[in-house]
Amino acid sequence: MQWRYKQRWISERIRKATSFSSIVVLTGARQTGKSTLLRFEDPFRSWHYITLDDLDTLSIAKNRPEELLAFSDRLIIDEVQRSPDLLLSVKRAVDDNREKRFILSGSANLLLMKSVSESLAGRALYFDLLPFAWGEENEKEFPQWITHLPENEPPSQAQSANPLPESLLLRGFMPPLLFLTDTEQMSEWWKGYIRTYLERDLRDLTQINNIPDFRKMMGLLAMRSGRILKQSEIARDAGLSQATAGRYINLLEISGLLVKLTPYSKNISKRLVKSPKAYFIDPGLVCALSGFNDMDMIPASFKGSLFESFVCLNLLAVARVARGELYYFRTQGGKEKEVDFILEVDRKIIAIEAKHSTRVGFRDTENLFFLKDMLPNWAAGLIIYSGTDVIKLANDIFAVPCTMI
Repeated sequence: MQWRYKQRWISERIRKATSFSSIVVLTGARQTGKSTLLRFEDPFRSWHYITLDDLDTLSIAKNRPEELLAFSDRLIIDEVQRSPDLLLSVKRAVDDNREKRFILSGSANLLLMKSVSESLAGRALYFDLLPFAWGEENEKEFPQWITHLPENEPPSQAQSANPLPESLLLRGFMPPLLFLTDTEQMSEWWKGYIRTYLERDLRDLTQINNIPDFRKMMGLLAMRSGRILKQSEIARDAGLSQATAGRYINLLEISGLLVKLTPYSKNISKRLVKSPKAYFIDPGLVCALSGFNDMDMIPASFKGSLFESFVCLNLLAVARVARGELYYFRTQGGKEKEVDFILEVDRKIIAIEAKHSTRVGFRDTENLFFLKDMLPNWAAGLIIYSGTDVIKLANDIFAVPCTMI
């Protein structure tokens, strides 16, 4: 496969942000394509680009930051998390000249780093780049129909792609993986990715005294991907204190590898679960951390978790472009009711179930109807599944192939 740039859905929002904001922050896990976006997308490809991965540049950033920032009035600083103190100089530069524009990029969520977010408070707009959504990888337009339900029903099946090859859940959706077809190569890539994260990226963020313990906890979290996060259980199984386990989980979130979905509770009087659900951002990473390097090794129940992780990745991409939020829903007590995802856009609720099956029916709508009866701002329900047909299950509930998101 010959390399060529694939446009990211979030690009237009970043472009608009730079027209009125002096500082734009683009973060995301390593290898999600941040540098590629900034070096190939107009107008950023004409901006002056520097990276703090270069040791000489890093030294200047730490010792003579004003000289570094004077290179251009349109400046991209990549891997900025390697020199957090530089941000104070960026703040002073834009205070002195509001016409200056900076894009700060890095493989850490700077908004979750307290010292950094305080430095840029009120002066920066934040964006996060995920691995490829299915539609981005296949160069489809952003699926506007999702955020306009029920006014616009899902497009016909003729507009969707072929069924999702199950092997892609093992491969994952990081841009460099798009060129790999051999499972051994995929496995080696993920091993190198995890090793780089443990040996380098973590050291940029904090001091970890026991890397094997951290790696063990990552594996335990991967096997529980998509479940309600029970920190005490993770700590016990990893042999860690709860405080240490909590710190490690926060580091995974800061470095962009883990996402916590909070439970949706607005306008609901039922007793609800209060803990978040945790997802690694890429099903391929889940497989690698869990020790799976062949689809035949993976139990059917775990394939369901991988499919849910894939759906989560795609819905997060939709939410971030549409200025929405992604939640989940679950009651507590007897006969719990759960809906995998709730997408809130413009105060409208789209309730979504992920179903790793080629068949769906009306019986699969039970929890969606339960939620519909409780929410005044309900818009529509979706069952995202492995099949190939769009099925209207009710006036405002549809089954949709996963390759249409």
